[in-house]
Amino acid sequence: MIRRSNRRSSTRSNLSRTKRTELTQAALKAVSASGAVLVRYFFGRAANSVQFKGRNDLVTAADLHSCRVIRDSLKSVYPNHDLLFEEGEFSELSGSRFRWIVDPLDGTTFHNRGLPFFSTILALEVQGFTELGICCSPVSGDLFIAGRSQGSEHWNRRLHIERRIRVSSVRKLEEAVIGFSYGKSAAHAQQAATALSRLLPVCRSITRLGGAEIGYVASGACEAFIDNSSTPWDFAAIALLVREAGGKVTDFAGREWNCDSKSIVASNGLVHAAVLRLIDFRSTE
Repeated sequence: MIRRSNRRSSTRSNLSRTKRTELTQAALKAVSASGAVLVRYFFGRAANSVQFKGRNDLVTAADLHSCRVIRDSLKSVYPNHDLLFEEGEFSELSGSRFRWIVDPLDGTTFHNRGLPFFSTILALEVQGFTELGICCSPVSGDLFIAGRSQGSEHWNRRLHIERRIRVSSVRKLEEAVIGFSYGKSAAHAQQAATALSRLLPVCRSITRLGGAEIGYVASGACEAFIDNSSTPWDFAAIALLVREAGGKVTDFAGREWNCDSKSIVASNGLVHAAVLRLIDFRSTE
């Protein structure tokens, strides 16, 4: 059974500095191993077979290989920790107070089609609180990382970037850049089309980049992101990143986002109410 948390992640962390550092280093090692695997498949150095789970939901050899290397990396250090993967066969849930929540390849379609807009997303939940969130895009080199009560940061070693980040100060939708997801089914896609038909005429731009764009909400490059097919592996880390950067994260009905939520709006907070007014999927909640 999947244990889900209804707790927000904005309260003070219970981890010691030493423990947080240790856990962060293990997470970064796992994400780095995943990135190396994903880049290998991306550039055609390994055959990338494809299976469809739904209209916009596929799993590839790269997904599964990334799952294996992340699982092996984390288990080599923390053999008793729980794991919750998007691909359920890799999950291990025994009731540990430490639970790693993993999306081994966010943006599978882009990755499979040769578009460099994909990420590995990793979160750590401790006793129901998300303590650590990482989103890494291996092609661009962008890595977004947040710790509970520690703020959010953007790293890019290639470009010599290591900075504390905050959401943008844009208040008007006509100046806003908004990211979105198509969802995982035909019904999700139709609902997304309805939302976009309302947002597109009033926004500066609508973008679809894969998981990294929500890191860009935290960094102030985008103002909001919407998705009507929320899952813990997609958004546990992302919610922490945006909240720690000063933003707001709810479902489409305006309730604070948690791992049970079926939709997500992550924003700088200033355009949040305006976005919610334009989208209406509450009947699906």
